[in-house]
Amino acid sequence: MHAAPTRTRLIRDEHDRGCWTRAVRTPDPRLRGLLHRDLLGFEQERATFSSWLEPPRAAYTLIVDLEGSISLDGVPLPHAWIAGLSERYAVVGFDARYASLDLELTPLGAWSVLGLPLAEIEGETVTLEEAFGASGRRLVDQLHDAPDWDSRFDVLERFLIARADAGPRPTPAVAWALRRLWETEGRERVDSLAAELGCSRRYLHARFREQVGLAPKTVARLIRFGAVRRRIERAPARWADIAYDCGYADQSHLSRDFRELAGTTPGEFVTRLLPGYGGVMGDGVPFVQD
Repeated sequence: MHAAPTRTRLIRDEHDRGCWTRAVRTPDPRLRGLLHRDLLGFEQERATFSSWLEPPRAAYTLIVDLEGSISLDGVPLPHAWIAGLSERYAVVGFDARYASLDLELTPLGAWSVLGLPLAEIEGETVTLEEAFGASGRRLVDQLHDAPDWDSRFDVLERFLIARADAGPRPTPAVAWALRRLWETEGRERVDSLAAELGCSRRYLHARFREQVGLAPKTVARLIRFGAVRRRIERAPARWADIAYDCGYADQSHLSRDFRELAGTTPGEFVTRLLPGYGGVMGDGVPFVQD
């Protein structure tokens, strides 16, 4: 008998800063709009650094540890959790050997899957059992029992599809406004969005807080900073040109966002990038202070 074809690609990264393998799979088409990127599994064998730098982004992170554990700004994290949106960067510490499933949900995907007002978990990390009840605990058990990456991704897809089918649908105005922010890489003004929708800023703000997790102006800022990250990871360029291309008033405003959202200067951020992966080393970055 022939083995079933795998849908998962294994990508091995090995260089002087470490060695790890990524398991990547294109998700089921029914999950289109729910996931911010492909399904991802991660196995780290070694690293010359002890932490990752995680600038905030307009996506919900869901992690299930398979080996080892991680911490957030020095505080140990549970072994299965989902994090709300935030404007703060984080320093994520990890064990020398570490493996996990690492998902990123779109805000409206998180709204449908979680089925609760997303402002309630702003800046918070909640366990999957707290988020989903007994089904969250069963999900973690099934993922640990699965024999390989394809089996784990199958479990995740079934869970997410079932949750989304039973969950709430986003308000059309919120879906349109969020799509417009992504299309303009965060440059569209909130006044313009409200005017085009024929609603008040107050209404749009309230619905975004409920179904996205942050105010539209804040979400636009995270999307704009994400566009900067994609540009510097693709190819080097003059910072003034990047600032202009990404809708910043000038280079000083871009530098301010790096300090506030990444805890570093633009130049230092580039030196922290990990080749081939897009991750960022966190050693030496100060923890966020409340």
